[in-house]
Amino acid sequence: MSSKRIFITDDEENMLLTLQFILEAEGYEVSTATNGKKAIGKILAEEDSGDPFDLLIVDIQMPCMTGLELIDELKRSGVCIPVIAITGYDNDELARELSLRGCDEYIEKPFDEDKLLDFIERKLND
Repeated sequence: MSSKRIFITDDEENMLLTLQFILEAEGYEVSTATNGKKAIGKILAEEDSGDPFDLLIVDIQMPCMTGLELIDELKRSGVCIPVIAITGYDNDELARELSLRGCDEYIEKPFDEDKLLDFIERKLND
C-alpha cells in the first residue's frame, strides 16, 4: 500500500519545513507550496495525472491568496480534497467561514504535534 499524500501550503518557511518534517517522519508523502497560487498549480497537476493528494493542510493567512480563497478555487476547479486549516487567528467568524467550505476542523498555531497528527488521521479515515 502506498503512503498517503499530503499537500501543505504555508507562507512561513519555518512552519512549512516543520510540518513537512513531522509528517514525513510519520511516513506520509509530502509536497509543499509557499502560497495559494503555487499550490493550485501543483494540486491540479496531480489531479490531472490521476494521482491526487489525500489531504490538504492550508494556512489561512497568506499573501497573494488566503487559505479560504485557495479552498474556494479548488472547489471551483472540481477538486474534492479533505482540508485541515491552520491559523494563528482563531475566532467564531473564521470557524463559520471554514464550516461553510466543508472544513470543520482547524488547528491553531502554535499547535500540538499529537493533536495535529490526530486531526490528520481522522481526516484520512473519514
